[in-house]
Amino acid sequence: MPKINQPFIISKLEEASITPTIQFPKEEFFNYPNRIIQFGSGALLRGLLDHFVDQANRKSLYDGRIAIVNNTRSGRSDRFAEQDGLFTICEEGYEDGKAKRTFYINSSVSGAYPAADHWPEVLAFACQETITTVISNTTEIGITLQEDDDLSGTPPQSFPGKLTAFLHERYKAFSGSADSGMVIIPTELIIDNGDKLKSIVLKLIEINQLEDGFKQWVEEHNIFCNTLVDRIVPGEPDKEKQAALEEELGYEDQLLTVSEIYRLLAIEGNRDQLIRKAPFLQADEGIIIAQDITPYRERKLRILNGGHTISVAAGFLCGLETVYDCMQDEVMSTFISQVIYDEIIPSLEIDQQMAREFAADVLDRFRNPYLNHKLISITLQYTSKMNMRNGLTFQRYYQKTGKVPERLCAGLAAYLLFTRPVAKEDGTYYGEFEGNRYPIRDDQAPYFYDAWQGKNASDIKALVQQILSHSAFWDQDMTPFTERIAYYLIQFDKQGVKATLASIAK
Repeated sequence: MPKINQPFIISKLEEASITPTIQFPKEEFFNYPNRIIQFGSGALLRGLLDHFVDQANRKSLYDGRIAIVNNTRSGRSDRFAEQDGLFTICEEGYEDGKAKRTFYINSSVSGAYPAADHWPEVLAFACQETITTVISNTTEIGITLQEDDDLSGTPPQSFPGKLTAFLHERYKAFSGSADSGMVIIPTELIIDNGDKLKSIVLKLIEINQLEDGFKQWVEEHNIFCNTLVDRIVPGEPDKEKQAALEEELGYEDQLLTVSEIYRLLAIEGNRDQLIRKAPFLQADEGIIIAQDITPYRERKLRILNGGHTISVAAGFLCGLETVYDCMQDEVMSTFISQVIYDEIIPSLEIDQQMAREFAADVLDRFRNPYLNHKLISITLQYTSKMNMRNGLTFQRYYQKTGKVPERLCAGLAAYLLFTRPVAKEDGTYYGEFEGNRYPIRDDQAPYFYDAWQGKNASDIKALVQQILSHSAFWDQDMTPFTERIAYYLIQFDKQGVKATLASIAK
């Protein structure tokens, strides 16, 4: 089987033997100049940011490629080299009421450079006038201050250190001109990621006693964007799926990237200013540029993440395995839809129509038959997720309506039942469902283990009161919901989770 690379693509174009189901790049794309430096080459960047750049090239809205800087030595740089930067995107999802799958070959990447081996080459990119944009995804811990980072190192150790050294090289190359400032788009999943990255860069300038002119140039002529990204990109397929996809494609691809159809890049800033520097940002309806991206962050946290968290234990205790399974089950599908539309959305302090449209997309994403999203995996650190994603939703709903949210209470009761440990072995706590044990991967499992000891049905209300009063767990006052949550726990014990949830469906 042939391997994907530039000669393979060109031969296919010359032979006019392109498979209709695969979108191939035009040969001219290979000659486009580098316009973007990208720190990181993981699946999210390939499946989202690199996707947007490739789509902009295809729509003639852009004529640029990406030079990747890998922060670690890994085989991925070698794979990019072997494939001339090319990789296949397989978009799989549920859209307009039916399953859909498409393939295209992404040609946005010109090459990948391990920073440890190619730092002088990376700094040379800073001197290229065509390069105007920096993109990054170095994980949440990547945007942290390392005060002893040596900016003269080859390379500096931290990502902010590398970026500071890169910007300093550019400042010197262009004598601090206003036009040489860059658009910097971090996609790490932390709030106000651009502001945080900028503050660290400025701190490193101060620690390393770099010139005041450089600091002023960074502050005045470089745009650090706060962003929110949202797309499920599971990463490399397992061996079985990889082999099946390559058989269908007719070539080998070591960077084959599978993603859902839904995509979002929300950027905080001035649209005209950003597009002038980075025209690819106008290429796709999944890119939103706004002065305030808080509503987009809020809807994702409360509807997508909160919808997952409030329903995952209930689904698991109904005997289901994946999110997709939940959406195929009448009781769970109804529960998820109703808790989102009837209780989560009314609690939100954002445009209700915007929230409902997003919810429709979320439910389609949950119905994606291609994503094997295990319920048990979503329960990792369940207590902190429940607080962060749903605690405020309980409060807002109660304050706005004067009512207790029935489905939210049922979902939280299921969470309490799921996190009831029945055993501890080798430091791991286990719950039990239908005779089968499952791990409770939650830092609060020891608390629950002690709290549940010796409890029976007559103790349930006091137990719920104790847990909801435990201030270390909650940022909100959860005690107004004690009675209904205790009620659902008792009902689960009497008639089972599924029958109880069916009884509250409209």
